[in-house]
Amino acid sequence: MNAPEPSLYAASRTVHNKRIDGPFRRFKWLVMLVTLGIYYVTPWLRWDRGPYAPDQAVLVDLANRRFYMFGIEIWPHEFYFVAGLLIMAGVGLFLVTSAVGRAWCGYACPQTVWTDLFQHIDRFVDGDRNARVRLDNAPWGPAKIARRLFKWSIYLVISLLTGGAWILYFADAPTLLRDFVTFEAAPVAYATVAVLTATTFVLGGFMREQVCIYMCP
Repeated sequence: MNAPEPSLYAASRTVHNKRIDGPFRRFKWLVMLVTLGIYYVTPWLRWDRGPYAPDQAVLVDLANRRFYMFGIEIWPHEFYFVAGLLIMAGVGLFLVTSAVGRAWCGYACPQTVWTDLFQHIDRFVDGDRNARVRLDNAPWGPAKIARRLFKWSIYLVISLLTGGAWILYFADAPTLLRDFVTFEAAPVAYATVAVLTATTFVLGGFMREQVCIYMCP
């Protein structure tokens, strides 16, 4: 009788990282602050293009089929510029990975940035590594439930801000935000925010390294 084949899937085990300090950790702090700042702040930057063009610095205007990035305006028939930028970005990623290892994965990948942010929330709410391990192994009770709900609430707020910031790239940010909070925005805006909120919450809060192992190319 043949022995059963071993499973190719390893059960997920929670990784509790320990707080460290040093030049690489401080550089990672800097990269995280810069990348998150760019993502959340960019839709609010203004750029004067005259009276008949939008003044948002970076805007993907799907309704009028335009892409604005500061002084650059790209029309549909000029999309090969965007394709060229994407190709160069891909080649640049391969080059950086070949030259300095997994610098992208370790510092600037969105999954890394948001996972790092969520891990700092873990440390803020649950304590450092040993405290988090003890809490994970402890039976469920009022104190553990309260900590979990508090931490997941912070996860949810960050995830909502992440999804909300994304849609601001596709319309005038102040106008869309006002319409969104007054429930006058288009249904697709709410659907997009809901999907991105859910994916950020799950991927950054719970799947983390599983994304890198099973989903990252």
